[in-house]
Amino acid sequence: MLVLTDLETDKIAHERELDRFFWLDLESPSDAELDETGKLLGLHPVALEDTREWEQRPKVDTYETHLLLVFYSARLSAQGAARPLEVHVYVSGSFILTVRRATCTVLEDLHQELEKEPIHDEGYLVYRILDTLTDAWFPVVEGIERRIDSVEDEVLLRARREQLPTIYRLRQDVRELWRLGQAQREMFRQASEAIESLGGLSHGTHAWFRDVADHLTQVAGELSRQNDDLVALTSTYFNANADRLNAVATRLTVVGTIFVVATIVTGFFGQNFGWLVRHINSDADFLIFGVGGLVIPIAIAGTILWVKRRDLF
Repeated sequence: MLVLTDLETDKIAHERELDRFFWLDLESPSDAELDETGKLLGLHPVALEDTREWEQRPKVDTYETHLLLVFYSARLSAQGAARPLEVHVYVSGSFILTVRRATCTVLEDLHQELEKEPIHDEGYLVYRILDTLTDAWFPVVEGIERRIDSVEDEVLLRARREQLPTIYRLRQDVRELWRLGQAQREMFRQASEAIESLGGLSHGTHAWFRDVADHLTQVAGELSRQNDDLVALTSTYFNANADRLNAVATRLTVVGTIFVVATIVTGFFGQNFGWLVRHINSDADFLIFGVGGLVIPIAIAGTILWVKRRDLF
């Protein structure tokens, strides 16, 4: 089965003339190349118009001889951020066309696999392409999980202000991926039925498409759980900050209590009562009433705080 990555019009026309199934995978084609592809493959103008306008929802549009499946995979950027990857998949009984605007490593790896082990079952090739795009979600989900665990460990160790924007940005990424994954899961049942009903395409792939549907359900479930985990992590961040604030207030209260004792003692002996002025005027009186009056109450208060330290800190 022929796999093409460039718009080689002669080869495509030859395969069409022989009515042999082939796969054409185009990355960032120009409008002129799309028009030429549409003429060679007999694509509906409405479908081509959809392929010129990206960032669409997952969907399947059926036409007389082919269908257009807007399918999403995902990938990790160089910085470790999760990003969706939109792929437009045209399926007919004579060909399969994939169009994308970014590099898709998993599809390029599939090209090499097909060179070593060619596939002669058209329906199975459609399954392999969709399954490859679906399975690419799992490393992304694992990457998100590692980032969530890392941020969670940092928050539990010590909550800091710069962690909150990181959590919110991560929530936005996960929420967008979850929205796409949920929509794609709901759409795929209709899409698999439409693919199986295409004329000229080998059938008997229902079990394979059910496997793709199961993986899509698993991906959507994992993304939903991660979204919930990030909501809980936001609450954990604020709770950790509140606990730290309470701990600081408790320490300040302890220090203030010690100074209150000292203030009471020094304030009492600083009063100008006649008896105090006439009788407390020796070094012994200073040591007993002055130093002792400070040290003994502070020592008692310190002992009480030490005994109660587990309840206070």
